[in-house]
Amino acid sequence: MKKIICLFTLCFTLCGTLYAYTARQYYEQGLKAEDANEKIKLFSKAIDKSPKFISAYHNRADAYKEKGFFKKALADYNKIITLSPKDPFKYYARALAYKERGDCASAIRDFSEAIKLKNNYDDFYYNRAACYMSLEKYAPALKDLGKIKNRKPRRHDIELMEGKANFFLYRYAKAREVFNGLLEQNPDDAEALFYIGRIHFNNEMYDEAISYFSKVLNRDPYFDTAWLLRASAFKEIDDYAQAAQDYTNLIALKPEYTYYNRRGLIYEEMDDWRAAADDYSYAIALNPKWAIPYNNRGYAYMKLKDYKKAKNDFDASLKLSSYLPTTHINMAGYYWTVKKDKRNMYKYLDQALKHNFKDFDSLYENGKKAWLFKNINNTVEFRSFISGYNK
Repeated sequence: MKKIICLFTLCFTLCGTLYAYTARQYYEQGLKAEDANEKIKLFSKAIDKSPKFISAYHNRADAYKEKGFFKKALADYNKIITLSPKDPFKYYARALAYKERGDCASAIRDFSEAIKLKNNYDDFYYNRAACYMSLEKYAPALKDLGKIKNRKPRRHDIELMEGKANFFLYRYAKAREVFNGLLEQNPDDAEALFYIGRIHFNNEMYDEAISYFSKVLNRDPYFDTAWLLRASAFKEIDDYAQAAQDYTNLIALKPEYTYYNRRGLIYEEMDDWRAAADDYSYAIALNPKWAIPYNNRGYAYMKLKDYKKAKNDFDASLKLSSYLPTTHINMAGYYWTVKKDKRNMYKYLDQALKHNFKDFDSLYENGKKAWLFKNINNTVEFRSFISGYNK
């Protein structure tokens, strides 16, 4: 009986060895697997069986990338290129991995190598152009787009990138021509409308900019940058109520600390110092290590005559950033307005001027900061102190 069992076991082992999976079978199982870890396991077995199995390396690299193991993915892409150094698509695969990782400089090198090996493949140029755009190298991006933009059929993404590149190169006439062409194809193209709005904004044509940003928001109310720039345009034409409302809508979409700070500045223009102080408090709560809203809230507290809180905020601002000239100006104003302490007033005024404060007019007569230095800013002593820096 024992002999029969032993013979059966030996036969089973031999059969198992005879019918063990080949590299191709492991690879095909890996293609069918849904879990990335299982894919990695099966493709690794295929590679163990066949160390030059390029497709197995490629698919394992993709699985590694899916899991976030970029170094392991890169090692596989490197191996693929070593095994097939004349295949442009191997460089392309590694370039896409670099691009996805945000390493556009490395991606560009690989896209360029792919183009050397195959110079008529549109995606090589398109993706290299996208990387140039990310690096703010707009001229080479346009050069790459020029290789492919006239191919049929017309591609919206290529034309949009071309328009943006021209916009960032300040070629506004050409950019507008491209964006208008996109609007002829699709009048509801929110990005094309947005960039035409930006062209108007940059040319200080704020009413026209507002009109275009409004068209954008009618089509896409979640277009946060359109809310931001329309608010800025409303501010430029002194429509502070509408600017505040746009910031409110923006904050509802993205409650970022910078937006609270911006809306606080609008409330200042409306002389709503309590609302301004509240917004600066929100900004501080979201980013307690940012010096600017402490300074701004301190100034609002000065307006509200809550001098103790104002002083605490100016101290906090300078502790976080000792070089902000406006905080030094506000602290100088605190010492004069609240304490009539000329020594400390001049001490902080000196620091503000040494840190490149240049808005001298704001300190006199009807200037924004003049009230902080009332009755002393008209003296020879004060003016002489300022004039030493105003050269």
